[in-house]
Amino acid sequence: MRTHDDGSTPTTPAPDNAFTPEYLALLSSRDEPVTAAEADTSGPWHLEAHPWGGWAVLRQGASLTSTQPPAIFTRKDAARLAAAVIPSTGRRPRYRLGKEPAALGYPIFDDAEVVGYLQFFDEVLLAALNVADALASVPRDLASFLDGAGLLALDHAGKIAFEQALLPEF
Repeated sequence: MRTHDDGSTPTTPAPDNAFTPEYLALLSSRDEPVTAAEADTSGPWHLEAHPWGGWAVLRQGASLTSTQPPAIFTRKDAARLAAAVIPSTGRRPRYRLGKEPAALGYPIFDDAEVVGYLQFFDEVLLAALNVADALASVPRDLASFLDGAGLLALDHAGKIAFEQALLPEF
C-alpha cells in the first residue's frame, strides 16, 4: 500500500453511488421514465433521534428543537419507510381510476390517457400504484425506502434488478 512522504496512508474515497457504474451504464441506454422531471425537483426528509427513544421524521432543514415532527416511530426501519412515502401523500396522484368498467375492466388514467385496466374497482391498489410512482419520482425517497428494506431484501433485489437490466425491452 502506498504511503505519503510523512508516513501516513491515504484513505480510499467512498463511492458516491450505491449502484455500480456497470449497472448504471446498462440503464443509461434506456429512455427516462415520465417521473424523471419530478425526481429532479423533489425535496428530502430526514430522521432524527427522538428524546423518548424513537425516531422522528422531519423535513430537511427542520429539527426537533424547532418543529413538531409529522411522524415518530419506535423502529428506525419504519421511520425510514415513512420518510420515503410522506412526499407521495402531498402530491397530486398521477393515476386515477375510472368509475365505469370497460371491456378490459376499470380504466386507469394518467391525465386523459388510459394506461391500464383493473379487473375490479380497487382503490387500494390504485393508491399503492401512486405511492410507487411517487417513490420512483424522488431519488432520495427511493433511497430511504431501499434503506428501510434492509440488507437481505436489497441483496435479492440487486440480483433481480441486474438480471432485468440485461433483458431486452419490448
